[in-house]
Amino acid sequence: MALLRLYFSCPPMLALGAVLGVIALALGIWSWRRPGVGVRAVGQRPLLLGLGAFVMLLGLGVGLAEPRWGRADVPRLTVHILLDASRSMLAADENGKTRWEAAVATVKGLASCAAPGVEYGVDLMTGDNVPLLPPGCDALLIVDALDAVEPGEIGSPGTGIGYSIARLASRISPKGPAIVLLLSDGEESREPIADSIERANAALRGAHIPLYAIAFGGTQKQAILVGADALETTAHPELLESIARSSGGALICAVDAPSTISDILEARRSMPATRATAVARPEWGAWLALAGLALWLCAAGRPMRNWRLVFGFALLFHVNPAQAAGLPLPSSVKAWLAERALLRDDLPAVKRWCPNGGEPNHRLLVACVDLRTKDPAAALRTLEPLIGQGAPRPAPRWRVSALLLAARAELDLGQPEKARALLERALLEFPGNREAAHNLQSIVRDIENEQPKPPPPNRPRQSAAQDETTGFRNRLPKNPEGGKDI
Repeated sequence: MALLRLYFSCPPMLALGAVLGVIALALGIWSWRRPGVGVRAVGQRPLLLGLGAFVMLLGLGVGLAEPRWGRADVPRLTVHILLDASRSMLAADENGKTRWEAAVATVKGLASCAAPGVEYGVDLMTGDNVPLLPPGCDALLIVDALDAVEPGEIGSPGTGIGYSIARLASRISPKGPAIVLLLSDGEESREPIADSIERANAALRGAHIPLYAIAFGGTQKQAILVGADALETTAHPELLESIARSSGGALICAVDAPSTISDILEARRSMPATRATAVARPEWGAWLALAGLALWLCAAGRPMRNWRLVFGFALLFHVNPAQAAGLPLPSSVKAWLAERALLRDDLPAVKRWCPNGGEPNHRLLVACVDLRTKDPAAALRTLEPLIGQGAPRPAPRWRVSALLLAARAELDLGQPEKARALLERALLEFPGNREAAHNLQSIVRDIENEQPKPPPPNRPRQSAAQDETTGFRNRLPKNPEGGKDI
């Protein structure tokens, strides 16, 4: 089942379809071994009937399970970096560098060469989990934040690998492509190693998020000075490898980290279905089910002889799309056809199949089509019932999408202040929404750029960086004095 979750959105539906198909096939074999007079009279073939029912039910299960394969339409990935900032990272056994210097260099290299669609967030790991930076794309901010960190001087003493992973996993959104990248020497001091592994595995499996680990340090004992005391530290890469493999990730080298992240971004590495970037392809199951239905009809004998002619004409002479749009199809079916056409950028087909119902999701689809066809005024009229001041509680999912689309329409109409008000309302109703925050920052920046600015002060970039580093250092929690952190 764990392997199926990598390639199917809902593996239980596949299992259910397979079980029902096997039952139908077994009944077909049973009837084939005991043919009755009625079966022979009407010309039915029980074995082929059972086989057709098996293929049809299996296809339904495959379609409902949603197989995932192929590259992502919009590559995106959030990398949650968990960086060991305990005192053991001061051991100098990384080709003349300390473990901390090597780990920081790896993080800075990843941030500086980040591909479009990749966001990095940074948490520090000591005896506790210390959030440093939320996910974002600002490489300079990551560099300034890491320059403010001194290993062993932040958070609680000790190293809690399992505890820190559990705290980080609890804050990650349950959906969306994301991984945890752990950079550590693997030395656990907060709890027994078995308990730490169990805690980390339970948290990662519950969040359906893979962990990739990079180990620093050697397996030989290294001495470090803690005040007047000399302590010994030893790296344990086997602990990191155990946690990574159990979560569906791997233990990788620092030089392989960029290529690994690129493979995950482009869906060349498998991820849990809830976080996969691969495209869902339920139509594969539909074609398999149609093949089973055709086989079942061919083996059904005389009662289905007239139906074969009808299905044959339906396959040979396809319905004219212009006439098909006028068929009394349900709004949900029209919406599905319009979405498929929108993915193909077939705007005439989108307009033809666009639903005219008043459901919120249908209105969002129509507004997307209006924006794609450069008609923001029509999009605002469509979204007007969804973006009023009053909203039900708890707020439905379509509310934030409606506000974001309306803000984009206002911006296209040249009214950034109204777009700003809509985005501020979205953040009030949905605190922490990243898309609304990003769009609001962009609009505020554009508005400020339109206004005349005073000349900037004559101050070099290094002073600004130093101020930023000092600010980070002042905000980080301090390690209690006297605490010995390994």
